[in-house]
Amino acid sequence: MKLDLLKKLIKEAVSEAVREELGKILSEDVQPVQTLAGTATKYESYRPVVARPVPTGDPIADLMNETKYSMTQGEYQSIVSATSDMVQAPGLGMNPIQQFRQGPEPGLDITQFDFMMKAGEVYKASIEKDKQRFGA
Repeated sequence: MKLDLLKKLIKEAVSEAVREELGKILSEDVQPVQTLAGTATKYESYRPVVARPVPTGDPIADLMNETKYSMTQGEYQSIVSATSDMVQAPGLGMNPIQQFRQGPEPGLDITQFDFMMKAGEVYKASIEKDKQRFGA
């Protein structure tokens, strides 16, 4: 019985405290939040710094440099319709035979030396000696 009485007293005290606080909160004068009108910052559009080409004296090179410095990525992509399958590199769709020149290469051809003809025999003999030495 004492426990039920204690619970009832605590509930009443908490309810009374909540009612008092809610009454104070609801009776306060609420002022609307002031909006900031006309204070938006206006930024200029970004323009990257454009470097100027250095004249070389060669008219073709100067024209190429001017084009390089003045052309944007979008303009380049609209003019050039290159794709990755146009890349010529070994292993990327290129026939490697076309890249290398035909004919004898400079240097020595070691297959013509007489000791190269005996290389297989020397290798087999070294294997046999290793078996004898290490017992494998």
